[in-house]
This record gives sequence, C-alpha cells and structure tokens, in this order.
Amino acid sequence: MHSVILTELGIAVFDDNKCVKSFPFSNPATQYVELKKEQSSLNELEHFLANLGSIVVVNDSSLLKLLRKKSIESDLMDEKKIETIQSSKLRVLVDSGFATNEGDARGKLRDFALSLSSSRVTEISESPDLHIIQAINTLDETDKMINLLSSRVREWYGLHFPELDNMIDTISGYSKIVMAGKRENITQNTYLDAGFPEEKAEMLSLLQKKSRGGQISDENLAIVQNIAKQILDLFDLRQSLEKHIESQMQLIAPNISVILGSAVGARVLAKAGSLKRLASMPASTIQVLGAEKALFRALKTGAQPPKHGLLFQHQLVHAAPRWQRGKIARAIAAKAAIGARVDVFGAGRNDTLLEKLNIRVTEIGEKYKDQPERPAFQPRRNEEQRDRRFGGGDSRRYGGGRGGGGEKRNDWQKSKRKKFGKRRR
Repeated sequence: MHSVILTELGIAVFDDNKCVKSFPFSNPATQYVELKKEQSSLNELEHFLANLGSIVVVNDSSLLKLLRKKSIESDLMDEKKIETIQSSKLRVLVDSGFATNEGDARGKLRDFALSLSSSRVTEISESPDLHIIQAINTLDETDKMINLLSSRVREWYGLHFPELDNMIDTISGYSKIVMAGKRENITQNTYLDAGFPEEKAEMLSLLQKKSRGGQISDENLAIVQNIAKQILDLFDLRQSLEKHIESQMQLIAPNISVILGSAVGARVLAKAGSLKRLASMPASTIQVLGAEKALFRALKTGAQPPKHGLLFQHQLVHAAPRWQRGKIARAIAAKAAIGARVDVFGAGRNDTLLEKLNIRVTEIGEKYKDQPERPAFQPRRNEEQRDRRFGGGDSRRYGGGRGGGGEKRNDWQKSKRKKFGKRRR
C-alpha cells in the first residue's frame, strides 16, 4: 500500500519507507494554503496515482477530500502513524528530496513559516470588512471634529452676531452664513441659499438690523470663515463616507445591513472586530456590544445589567417605550446573529429574517402595551447575611445600632484585649 504524505514543501508518495515519487511546490506557502482550502489542482499527482491502481493512504483530510473528488480510492492514516510522520518531519523532507540534509530542511521550514505569516497578514489586510470598520470609525471621528469646530465658530462669530446662535440649530446652515461675511453684507438671499424658509429668512433679516454684536476685524473674520469652510468640507466628506459605508455593507453584509441598518450594523461590526468574530458571537453578546462598562459594573455590584448597547441607536429600539426596549433589542440581536452567519458564508440576502423580526416586534408591542409595575426592592443576599451576623438591620461593621449586635461585638473585643493585651495605635 502506498502512502501519500503532504508536507510544507510538497507532496511525496512512499512505498513502505521508500519515496517513489515527489511533487515539490514551486511556491510552498501559497500552494499549501490552497490545498488546505481544497482549491488546488493535483493533475500530476492524480495521473500518477491513477496508474498505480491501488488504494492509498494520506496524512491530511484536505488532501483526502481532493483525491476522492478525483475518484481515487484513498483512506486516512491512523493517528499513530500521522504522529510518527510529524515527529520525523525533517527525515521525511530529506527522503522526499525536498531538502539535502536536516539542516537544509530546517532552514526551508523556517522560510516557509515566514512566507506563510506574511501571506496571512496580507490576506487579513485585504479583508473588506476591515475597510468598513475604518470607514465607520472615520465617520465618527468626523462628527466629533464637526461638533468641536462648530462650537468654536458659534462662540467666535457670536461676538459679532450673537442673535444668530439662538435662531439657527443646523451646523451647515450657520457655517454658510458665516461664509457670507459681516452681518451688514448678509442679505435675505443669503439665508435662502443656506436652506432656510422664507419666513425664517425675513425674521433673521430683522434681527440682523437690530443686532447688538460688536464689530469684527477682517483678520478675525478670515480665520472664522476658514474654520467654517473646513466644516462644510467635513460635511461633504461625511456624506461620501455614508454612501461608501452603505454600499459596502449591502455588498459584504447584506443581512446585517437589512436588520440593523448600514450605520448601526457597521458600528456593531467595528465593535466585534470583524464579520467572522461577529458571526461567532451569541445573540446575548451582540445585544450588549458597546455597553461593556455597564455590564461589568452590574456583575461587580449586583445592579441591573444593561438591556442594550449600540442597538439603542436602532430605530425600533430607540422609538419603543422604555419597558419594551430590552425585549426588542433581544429580538434584533437574535436575528443579527443569524444574519451575520449567513453573510460569512456568502449565502446572499435572506428577506425572511426581516419579516420574522417585524412580526416579533409587533408581538412585543401588543403583549407589553402597558407599563408593568415594578417589583418591590429585595435586599441583596450579602446584605441579609451581614444583618444576621451583626444582629439586625441598622448594625454596621463594628456593631451597635437598634439590632443589639453591638454588645456581642464589645464582649468579643474585651476578651481579645484580655488575651492579647491592648492594641497599639
């Protein structure tokens, strides 16, 4: 019986302890990974084994599946023989002709390991879900920069036109007005071009004439306008990021995108680390992603655990009554866990997940329509034990209080002083 042995440097065919044929890899790291993923073509090996006309045994399950696909009769070696081959790997490489001696084999295995690690890093870096994570993190950082710069523009330009701050809430609209210059240069068309309705534009024109703000120099105005321009540019960047995230989420994780939405799904994906990690998480973990501090605080202090983390940003959870949010978040997390697993294996979009989620949310809304009564507070177990130990409800660590535990504590302290003497301070 012939043995087909897969090594890091190639495939060798042995008859007992003698190598009869070897097939070295031209690019060991790449070809070895392809064979492990069952994506390799073994034409030469197939032709050689077909001419043997006998059953062969192999030391690798991936190689076994490939040979059986080629209609070659093969079986897997027993574990003891596989361990023997693994322990004598250097000798096998030398006998196969993949290395001249054991030192050369050791050096080639080292080069193989370095090449395999390098290709693995390259493969992970090219993962599309990691680019989505970078995009959503950039979007969140962009929002922070916009809010920071807008507060600075409002305070600075507010010295010149303070009435504008209370009338305009939108950051982009305020920045467009700042770009028009001093308040005496602002016309009603400026407000209309900034996106405000005609009635509000007339009101702002009246406030402009009655403004109590001071004058601003051209140098200071130029700086404020430069900051406002940066805000508008950041808004354009934000819009392009949103479109990119939405398109990539629909392409890579369509089920997550449908169930959670593009933005929330991308944030959950970023918190998990990758789509593969998200698919391996249970629904209970997905439900509290983003609320890790509250979760560990609850585990430490015994307080109520959080009902949702990033899922609070989901429209169904955010718009629901407070007493329904935990149940809805649980239902969404359960469907998101299934959707992530479907996305990992590339099975395409499954519309039944969203339909079942909507049915479940409707059931929760009908069943828990009224707010339930809160149960009476129950003391924690360690508090009850402490009360029993020191004799009552108001006793503390050193005794005393209405429970009567202080007398027992004092007697115990006196006996200790009598035995060991007075404690030094």
